[in-house]
Amino acid sequence: YFSLVGRHGSRYEQSDTRFRKAATAFNKADSLGILTAEGKKLCKRLNIVWKAQQGRDGELSALGERQWQEIGRRTYERFRPIFEGGSIEGKSSTSLRCIFSMAAFNDGVKSCSPTTRVTQQARKSELWIVRPHHDDERISKQAKAIHKEWDKSGEWNNIRKDWDRSHNAPDFISKVVTDESTFLKECGAKYSGRIARYAYSTVQFGDNFELGDREMLSRLFTPEEIYNFYVYNTARWVNYALGRGNDLVEMKQAHMRALIEDIIDKGNDAIKGKNPHTANVRFTHDSYVGPLLSAMGYDGCVPQCSDDLEAATTSYNHTLICPMAANLQIVLYRNKEGKVLVRSLINEKDATLPIKCDTAPFYPWSDFCKYMYNNLARFDKAQERVLKNAAQ
Repeated sequence: YFSLVGRHGSRYEQSDTRFRKAATAFNKADSLGILTAEGKKLCKRLNIVWKAQQGRDGELSALGERQWQEIGRRTYERFRPIFEGGSIEGKSSTSLRCIFSMAAFNDGVKSCSPTTRVTQQARKSELWIVRPHHDDERISKQAKAIHKEWDKSGEWNNIRKDWDRSHNAPDFISKVVTDESTFLKECGAKYSGRIARYAYSTVQFGDNFELGDREMLSRLFTPEEIYNFYVYNTARWVNYALGRGNDLVEMKQAHMRALIEDIIDKGNDAIKGKNPHTANVRFTHDSYVGPLLSAMGYDGCVPQCSDDLEAATTSYNHTLICPMAANLQIVLYRNKEGKVLVRSLINEKDATLPIKCDTAPFYPWSDFCKYMYNNLARFDKAQERVLKNAAQ
């Protein structure tokens, strides 16, 4: 039996805001005649990416479709007995990029196994499965409001903004403009760290629709500057939805209960012969895949909340754990004695859990389920404390 939770494949950015700000700043600098030769090359690349983005906010790219088709084919080759003559049930967020990713995965499987039966849907009534903490009616509106307010005005967010302003990018600026003062004052760049981050993220994001330029990035940005961009971006993930040690963040993971229980319930049905499908696949977004992996406690997926932004981010690599087309695959095996073992793969590589077991990364299904429910109890208690404190 096979179970999957996946993020949509590579896409266009959800908004062109950063692209527009970066391109506009460099276009103005070009009109003022203060761009270096490297700056002109960067300006051209920024405009190419921005132009390609316009009118396509959030759409799945051709690359994203290929990613999931290829994952589908590899999954079939790795677990062929599950799919030959088997049945896939697919559920998706109502977002088109998730729906098309689901279809691409199933097409990849069926290109290898035409006899595999596929049912796929994206119903609003079932969104609680793939987007649990936005659409599960059991989740308190109060909890959502508290978390949103904390994220908007919490002290840690001010620390993050101050950290960003204190980390400039003089090496990058010196490579692209001849007059830093004019560039920052007259071109809307404001401070060098931010415009450097916007320029870097624009060119880097272009990879998602095959218009990036990695050689340019390695030429224009120092390793220290790239590290600073990573800390800034990842710190919010850790201190918003992924980390341990903060009740408000752990409350976010409490919302993963519906999805984790769906994984376990359908696995139990498969073991008992009551699941009509040999595979259940679910397609969602990084804002659910990341918290899910943290809530489930996979090794390397559980960072610690901290106001020290570098401490919060350096023990956790969000780029590797939750890229475009990130996926968790859970496979059940039954031996001749009837014992059921579970194997987890994160991005198609074996993943381990802090469960004492001589057969890791294959764990007894009963131990796996017990461990997951113990985790959920922890997060439920965190949510209870938050709501209780809010009521006082």
